[in-house]
Amino acid sequence: MKLRTTFTSSFIVMPEHCNYRLPQIFGGAFMAQLDLCAASACTELLQFSDSPCDNAVTYKVLELTFHKAAQLGDIVFMEATVVELRNNAIVVQVEAYRQPREDKFPERIHAATSKFVFVTLKGDKYHPHRLELAAPENPAAEN
Repeated sequence: MKLRTTFTSSFIVMPEHCNYRLPQIFGGAFMAQLDLCAASACTELLQFSDSPCDNAVTYKVLELTFHKAAQLGDIVFMEATVVELRNNAIVVQVEAYRQPREDKFPERIHAATSKFVFVTLKGDKYHPHRLELAAPENPAAEN
């Protein structure tokens, strides 16, 4: 069975996401959106696999870098990728890009990089997920 290892999401930066000095997004609000995207990737992975686990919760943040602040009205696009599977943990990297609303034909600007670790649960107990990532395909190795 091929595992679902990516998840995409987006949100519009609203006033409630912003610092008291509008119009820049508050880092904590941005981090929450990144965490939700990563958590959704874990949910997809577990729901569409043979794993005995039924949930995963955020354990820690390994990396969080804000490259360019998102502004009020920007659309932020996020892509989460499962990059590592440990015994009872899932490591997810999320890349985020902002698309300014005020520009005509805007380019997406790299806004953030993050990496989260989730622990897997069965009921309310930690439990091994028993999943393995497929080895990356390497066409050069065939020659």
